[in-house]
Amino acid sequence: MKDIFQDLFNKVFGFFRQAEKEENAKDTAVNRLRVVLMQDRTNLTPELLEKMRGELIELLSKYVEMDKDALELNFEQEGNQMALMLSIPVLRAKDEDEIEDAEAEDEASENNEDEAGENQDEEQVSQEEEIQEEESESEKQESNTNSKQNKSK
Repeated sequence: MKDIFQDLFNKVFGFFRQAEKEENAKDTAVNRLRVVLMQDRTNLTPELLEKMRGELIELLSKYVEMDKDALELNFEQEGNQMALMLSIPVLRAKDEDEIEDAEAEDEASENNEDEAGENQDEEQVSQEEEIQEEESESEKQESNTNSKQNKSK
């Protein structure tokens, strides 16, 4: 997971770099300034940008096969507005059957997750009921002990 974040972080920085030029201190400073400006204008941290990129890839992967490593996500200033620029190298569009199969798998996965969550809830309720019964039994025993002690006095 860490590698994915590192890769995205490197790609975000790579968006602002000029690949053919050897970077010197000036180029590095300019690239860092671009990243800072992008984050300032969009209020998005590198982690949020990575999350957004991952979610876009997940969504678009349902419909097309793409080169995920080459997907570029960038923000550009256009007058007073920011524009989200995407470059998505599409290898092929998926046919309807593939899309429907993926949706069915997603739905089945969601149902399994829901059932697992319900089972956990039921277990938790059962455990809480057992604890309450034990506490109630303990209170009865304590009450009986106190009654016996009061009668003996």
